[in-house]
Amino acid sequence: MSKTATSKSRRPASMAVATALMMLGLVFSKCSGFLRDIFVSARFDAVYRDSFTLAFTIPDIVFDLLVGGAIQSAITPTLASSIAKGEEEKGWRAVNIFISVFSVLVIAVCALGVIFAEPMFAIFRSEQKGTEVSHLAAMASKWLFPQVFFMMLAALSIGILNSYKRFGSTAFGPTVYNFCVLGSILLFAGNSEKKLMLTTAGIMLSALIYFLFQLFCGHDILRKFRFRFEPKDTEFRKLVLIALPILLSASVVRINMAVLNIFAEQFPEHVTFLLRNASTVWQLPYGIFAVAIGSVMLPSYAALYGEKKYDECSSLLASRLKSALFLTIPSAAFMLIMNSDVIKAVFQWSSNYTEEDASRAGLFLIGYSGAIITHSMVYIFNQSFYAMGKTKIPLLAGSICLISNPLLCKLFISQGLGLLSLTIAYTLTSCIQLAVLIIIYEKDKRVALHNMLPFFIKAAVCTLVMSAVLLLLHKLIAQSGGKIDQLIRIAIKGASCVVVYFVCAIALKMPQATEWINKYKAKLLRKSH
Repeated sequence: MSKTATSKSRRPASMAVATALMMLGLVFSKCSGFLRDIFVSARFDAVYRDSFTLAFTIPDIVFDLLVGGAIQSAITPTLASSIAKGEEEKGWRAVNIFISVFSVLVIAVCALGVIFAEPMFAIFRSEQKGTEVSHLAAMASKWLFPQVFFMMLAALSIGILNSYKRFGSTAFGPTVYNFCVLGSILLFAGNSEKKLMLTTAGIMLSALIYFLFQLFCGHDILRKFRFRFEPKDTEFRKLVLIALPILLSASVVRINMAVLNIFAEQFPEHVTFLLRNASTVWQLPYGIFAVAIGSVMLPSYAALYGEKKYDECSSLLASRLKSALFLTIPSAAFMLIMNSDVIKAVFQWSSNYTEEDASRAGLFLIGYSGAIITHSMVYIFNQSFYAMGKTKIPLLAGSICLISNPLLCKLFISQGLGLLSLTIAYTLTSCIQLAVLIIIYEKDKRVALHNMLPFFIKAAVCTLVMSAVLLLLHKLIAQSGGKIDQLIRIAIKGASCVVVYFVCAIALKMPQATEWINKYKAKLLRKSH
């Protein structure tokens, strides 16, 4: 067998292992993230939990504007491509300068954020609720701006390790961070400004531990970093030109969430934290499946595109889309039908989280359910554009969303849709973004997708059958009892949906079903030996 054939046969297996590792890490990360919201709900009242939620909004936007997109659009593909071409030293030189310059920039911006926190958070002030929530959020954010620097170092470390396809070294870092955050909430959280600020100070230290953990896991590679502050360097400027559009487009999701929070603060009820709860839930399947699959795909797609293997690029993207959508489509249907039950199962662990809270968060989840599918596709398409170096395209699609999201929010609120207006607007906005990406991607016939329609038809049939069974179970199984009964009921319904969906998929001969079954069967066999 030739070396080329051998490499092709090994690639799916290695990608499957890497994807499984990423998914496992993301499962732990998402579950610990759920615990964070549960603890926040138990330790803060409505005012302080909304303030805590809002405090992250602007620092998170700063992170995405200065760092987030650069990792996926510039650092990982540039270094991965250099390694593939045998030019590792050249790739590291550009990355060293990039990290050095942006580190200085982030420190300066975060210092300004601390100084001007109060006027920046004035955008969240509400005529009905006064200034208390926005003031508390501003005070808490003064510890979250420094956190951006440590999160940047951790994220850049992950991007570099992903370039070397060291996914196992990066999979569990977010879980370490989340558990440190949980410790901060348990130790310090309470209904006073001092306790709120102590909590966010602990979260800042959690980000430092997160970075040190990544440094420890990848020290053999990360020790190659050298501080080089050379902003006039030609290769650095090329890297910035690649990254700049994505530094802007990566912030689109955060900005759209900030827009939703601004509208949420205009309602008389305290719903900002509940909006976050619904967002956390829909991002579980999206994060575990789409993000893991897309992140693993990025360096492989970049290498194939650099070698001008366009047919393989098309096949890779199609297989990764199908693999992610095979699981996110039924997840969306389950959350649409079981909205408030899912919210109760995850977040209702104390009397602080009322039935009314669960009902409102469930309403938000109804609107978000479609975003599980659309955002999964958006993320994976964006990864392909980043790998090709066409970073302006995701920026264009995202910029359109910045206009449509607030307009749709205003439209639906004026039509009397109430709280549901916010998340329906968000999902429709992501539909627009996806449409733009698909139209532009398909114009390049070399990498255009083929034979996707049969997959969507089969997935729709399986999901409809699963939904019918779920609705029947929902009527047959009573919705009364304590917490344990509640968890058992939703577990039975969830397990039944998985069985029905996979049986239908196998009957329709969907290869994705056997792919996932074989993947986990192989894991079980390895554990048994």
